[in-house]
Amino acid sequence: MISPNVQHFPRLKIGDAMRLFGVTARALRQYEAEGLIVACRDRFNVRYYDAATRRRIFWIVRLRGAGLPLCAIREALAVEGDNQLAAHAVDKLIPRRAELAEQLAHLDRLLADLSGTAGEIATEQWTSQARSPGALF
Repeated sequence: MISPNVQHFPRLKIGDAMRLFGVTARALRQYEAEGLIVACRDRFNVRYYDAATRRRIFWIVRLRGAGLPLCAIREALAVEGDNQLAAHAVDKLIPRRAELAEQLAHLDRLLADLSGTAGEIATEQWTSQARSPGALF
């Protein structure tokens, strides 16, 4: 019989996880330090991620990509099952979408103001040059 500490499960080392999920080793270590994931260790103390942890990393990366903070992701990960997690994630993303829409509206107003200001400055500069005594008009 194989003892539990030497059983071999499908493993994903940290470098492979970085490539697969598009994150840095630092991010993975931070998720571990924050308690969002648990990295297993082999007999050489090398981190590896089992299937359940890989699933959590998948969700963390998706939700971070949507701009959710780690505290909101922690809440989402606390629910059981992918369907409930997805529903909880949607609940977290709706307010985030509203925040982003508000920021976008603000940027649109700012761009409109700056475009108008830039046009006024250009017109003012052209007019002041035309009025100057050395103008060639």
